[in-house]
Amino acid sequence: MEYITVKEAGEKWGLGIRMVTLYCTEGRIAGVVKKGNLWLIPEDAPKPEDRRRKKASIQEEKEPAAGKDNDVYETNKHENARSFQSLYENKDLFIEIVKHFPYPMHICAPDGTMLLANEAYLKFAKISNPERLYKKHNILQNPNLERWGVKDFTVRAFQGEAVYAYDVKVPHQEIVDQLGDDKELVYGSMYHNMTALPIRDSNNKLLFIVFIFITSRYYQDREEIIKGKEYIDNHWREEFDIDKLAGIVHMSRYHYTRLFKQHTGMTPYSYYQEVKLGKLKEKLCDTNLSITQVFEECGVDYNGNLAKIFKDKLGMTPSQYRTMMTQK
Repeated sequence: MEYITVKEAGEKWGLGIRMVTLYCTEGRIAGVVKKGNLWLIPEDAPKPEDRRRKKASIQEEKEPAAGKDNDVYETNKHENARSFQSLYENKDLFIEIVKHFPYPMHICAPDGTMLLANEAYLKFAKISNPERLYKKHNILQNPNLERWGVKDFTVRAFQGEAVYAYDVKVPHQEIVDQLGDDKELVYGSMYHNMTALPIRDSNNKLLFIVFIFITSRYYQDREEIIKGKEYIDNHWREEFDIDKLAGIVHMSRYHYTRLFKQHTGMTPYSYYQEVKLGKLKEKLCDTNLSITQVFEECGVDYNGNLAKIFKDKLGMTPSQYRTMMTQK
C-alpha cells in the first residue's frame, strides 16, 4: 500500500494541513499510520465527511416553513434528538451496540484489566465463557507484547493516547491458547489494522481504552505454507536459504517451491523479497537513520540487487521514497 503525507492529502481533498491532522488524530481516516511525529495516509483513503453544520441548515432551523410543515418539522426534530440522546442514557442499548459491532473489539480499564469484549472478539479468540476473563485478564501483564511487536502500541494506549498500527501480524494461535476455551489449531496467517481509543470523562480523567481490530489481509494456507511464511517473517534479516526452509517442512526444495507458488501465487524467495521491501519502506520513514544504515538494519547491501528491485517495483529510489514520505 502506498502512502501520502498530510500536506499531499490536504491538496488532494482541498483541506488545510491543520484540518487533515485533526482528522488523523480523531481516527477519521481509514488506515492512517503514525511514524514518530509523521502521519502517513493511504493514497486511496476517502476524504472524511465534514460533520460541521452548514450555515444554511442553521438558518433553515431558525426560519422553518409556516403551517403544518412547520409543526411536523418541529415534532420530528425533537423526536430525533431524543432518540439520539437515548444512546447516551440507555446503558443496555449501548451494550447491545458494542456487542454486535462488526469488528473484534474489547474495552479495558486504565490499569489494563479487560472489562468487556464483543461477540466478534469472542469468536476470534474462541472464548465461550468471557466472564472468567473480565476483571481478571490484564493486557499490560502479557509477557509476549514485545515479541509480538505491539508493546509500544499498548503502552501508549494506556497512557491515554489514540494509537494506530497498520498491518500487524496476529499471533492468532497464541491468543487462542491463552484466552480461548477451545484449544483447536488455527490455520492461516492473519494481519490486523489496530486502533486504540481513550475514553475520558468531563474532567479529562481516563476511564476506558477501547481496542478495535480490523483484518487487513488473511491467508488460508496449508500448514507447510504457514510454517514457511512464519519462518521467513521471523528470519527476514538473514540470507534466504531454500534448503533450510524446505527442511523445516520435510519436503524437497523443488516440491516446496512448487507447493508455495501454487497456494500463494509467488515463490518462497519472492515472498522473502516482499517482506524485505516492506521492512525497508518502514525503516526509511525513520529519518534518524541514513539510507545506508536502513539497508544495514535490514541485512541488505545498499549497492546490492534489492535496491534495484526497490526502484523497479516502486518507480523511485529509496532516497526519493524517503523524501516523499517525510516531507512536510
